[in-house]
Amino acid sequence: MKQSVKEHIVIYLKGLAMGAADVVPGVSGGTIALITHIYERLIKAIDKVSITLLLQLFGRDRKAAWQSLDGPFILALTLGIGTGMLLVSSGISWLLTAYPIPLWAFFFGLILASAFVLKNSVSRWNISAFTAMILGFLVALGIGLITPSSGSDSLLYLFFCGMLVVIAMILPGISGAFILILLGAYETALNTLDKIKAFEIEGLIVFLVMAAGGLIGLKVFAKVLRWLFAQHKNIILATMTGFLMGSLYKVWPWKKISAYYTNSKGIEEPLTTKVTLPEFSNPDAQVLLASIAFIAALCLLYFLEKFSRKNHV
Repeated sequence: MKQSVKEHIVIYLKGLAMGAADVVPGVSGGTIALITHIYERLIKAIDKVSITLLLQLFGRDRKAAWQSLDGPFILALTLGIGTGMLLVSSGISWLLTAYPIPLWAFFFGLILASAFVLKNSVSRWNISAFTAMILGFLVALGIGLITPSSGSDSLLYLFFCGMLVVIAMILPGISGAFILILLGAYETALNTLDKIKAFEIEGLIVFLVMAAGGLIGLKVFAKVLRWLFAQHKNIILATMTGFLMGSLYKVWPWKKISAYYTNSKGIEEPLTTKVTLPEFSNPDAQVLLASIAFIAALCLLYFLEKFSRKNHV
């Protein structure tokens, strides 16, 4: 297999993992990008996108413009992200209903292991780094404690949601899916993916509106992130470590529902929850299954990180 083909397959698989993570409330695609060593390349590629370069793709200099945009990387990664989101959306919805405790235990292990991996990327643990980590922890914890909104189905509101959710997607430790829950648009997003898979035009329209918002938000924020990584990389990595640790509260498997809301189908669903300790004597607590899922997540993250180092592209 040619090196370039192998490289593109590896990038596609990393995108697949990012897309799958972005569908999950509490898990960030940015975390996957960071631990698979493509985060900075992704930010640089996004920052390079401009109207001029895009127009050049249709002119005589299209080959140079394609390479300048890091086109092969962006194409393979985007295809992977899209595939991951489409493949996982239905499965996640089912697992959240049928096996919520083991699923959240898996996410908890995934994020905890990611925090340790990211911690090791911080080159200097000084007062500034520790302060940044604590601030990141408090911000993520605060986001997790916010009561979700009932949201709106207007296209303008969904455009705004698209801007915020994509920014969250590329920030390790802040889940884009959870931001959608806070904005009251998570159910709409899942329904949109289902409608796209069913080739319904309404789903395509909503997707394009949210994608347009996402592209604008991504372009603006990527420039800020690239500057921060260039000037204050150590502080940013420490902050993101705090983000991951702070988000663990939201994905704790055992929760007690404290409030409900009625969705668009007239069905009551959990709105806010409080964490509780598992009742080991209660079979419904699924402690054994949760423990297996937690260990599986640690192993998956370990092998993913090792694989990424071996195939660092």
